[in-house]
Amino acid sequence: MANTVATSNNVNNVSSAKGVAGGYIFSAPVGTDLPTDIKTPLDQAFKVLGFISEDGYVETLESDSEDIVDMNGTLMDSPTTSRVESAQFTLAEIKAETLKVQYGEDNVTDANGIITVKHNGDSACIRSYVLELVLKNGRRWRKVVPMGQSAELDDLTIAVAELCARALTMKYLQDEDGNTCYDYYESTETDPTE
Repeated sequence: MANTVATSNNVNNVSSAKGVAGGYIFSAPVGTDLPTDIKTPLDQAFKVLGFISEDGYVETLESDSEDIVDMNGTLMDSPTTSRVESAQFTLAEIKAETLKVQYGEDNVTDANGIITVKHNGDSACIRSYVLELVLKNGRRWRKVVPMGQSAELDDLTIAVAELCARALTMKYLQDEDGNTCYDYYESTETDPTE
């Protein structure tokens, strides 16, 4: 079948999203082979980080520009002067892999049945991340962050009716190609190549 060109609105392209059942956020050391499509199995170095709280995965893009005007006040250009892409999410499971992402890999040990976490200023952790997502009608979406740096942790509330977890802000760093994130969506307009 040839590629199709949309000539009208298509409700199949309108969707919410959810994580793939059984595991939807994965992390691996930077330098691990990253997927470049939605079907390639993840490298074995990727470990599942477990559940994300009901607040979901909130991606933010902040950019600033500087208007350049001529002597008459006419806008001539407006170059981007800064661009920061980040995500905020709360890892719900208390285990070594999630704690390493929050507090730094060298600050977390899991030995003899005890996880030990040291709180200090060396908590910045840079890792690669993959989210496995599903859109309406089972349509797949894979988000790949080549280098995500743990930047901030929110407050921890310890109470019987609260999730015992901190929201994490992760900043996307540029890869060698100058990109901060890659999204791969299953298309509704072209056929997959065999």
